[in-house]
Amino acid sequence: MRDAAQATHERLDATELVRAMRAAGVITAAAQLRALSARPIGIGHTADTLLVSLVWSHPGEGPQTLVAKVPSADAVSAQTAGALGLYERESRFYAELAPRTAINLPRCLGMMDHDGQPSSAILLEDLSELSPLDQLASAPMETVRRMRHQLATLQAPFWDDPATASLSWLHRRLGVPIPGILQRMHRSWRLTRDYLTDGFDRAERDVIDRFVAGAGDWAGSLDGPFSLTHHDFRIDNMLFGEDRVVVLDWQTVGWGAPMFDVAYLLGTSLDPHIRRAVEREEIGQHVTELSALGVRWDADEAWEAYRRASFATLLMLVPPAGSVKRTERGDAMFRHLLRQGARMALDLDAVEFLPDVVP
Repeated sequence: MRDAAQATHERLDATELVRAMRAAGVITAAAQLRALSARPIGIGHTADTLLVSLVWSHPGEGPQTLVAKVPSADAVSAQTAGALGLYERESRFYAELAPRTAINLPRCLGMMDHDGQPSSAILLEDLSELSPLDQLASAPMETVRRMRHQLATLQAPFWDDPATASLSWLHRRLGVPIPGILQRMHRSWRLTRDYLTDGFDRAERDVIDRFVAGAGDWAGSLDGPFSLTHHDFRIDNMLFGEDRVVVLDWQTVGWGAPMFDVAYLLGTSLDPHIRRAVEREEIGQHVTELSALGVRWDADEAWEAYRRASFATLLMLVPPAGSVKRTERGDAMFRHLLRQGARMALDLDAVEFLPDVVP
């Protein structure tokens, strides 16, 4: 076995890994890492995820496995993500805000410097006993309710909190100008509209056209209440066990409208006929759960906020649709979720919240 200073992996510095775990209080100063190995378990657009196996000098000195989320091996992707603050944002969420919420998260085991970028890699507990669910299938209603309850536990501690609102590193796309997102959205829709809306009815295509034309005014019209917002709260970013939901991927955590995450969750998780049957009750239950956590919100106001936020799926998925590498599954996912997002806006008569702009 080798000393930690000599144990290496092409994507990990063992000495830095040990330093990060010691700084987080996960291991003691006496713990000695003898060997490590790692294999990829996820390759994202901005980060790669490795399952790391660790061998310590003595049993119990440290975890036998952990997950390392490191900047993308693609230099351009990593540079872009770093410039956008994605790595800093996720690290600071775990360090500064996660301790204030009861939402279910992987335990953070440390923050590593990586390729000269401070705290750009995160060490998390291994949750291999949990499983993903299929984003393209309608989720069981009880699972959706558990996911939505996680949002209540996230939102309540930060509800209209001035100190949190002042954090400059939080992502903002609601209640503010979004010129960069609009530029990406318009370009993406020009490139993808014809093939992604194949099979859509005219009303579904038209409502997306209308939203793309008026998205800037719509986003700026969302004026509160505000709280901490995940901004990508859907099944693909969670792991599931019996009666358990763990929420992942906090690179876009920000400050925004609470119903944005709720609308995105219901719109992407449920077939439209199921969503229509349950959404009014779910919004009422969300208000009740927030109340139990100390937040007072009128149920009718919450319902109107939900209706206004029903364009969340379109705001999240139109901009990237034209900039990611096309795959059969990717096209199927975008087509499926965009259609559900369009149908949601139509079902809720949300077009009234858009400006009178001709696409």
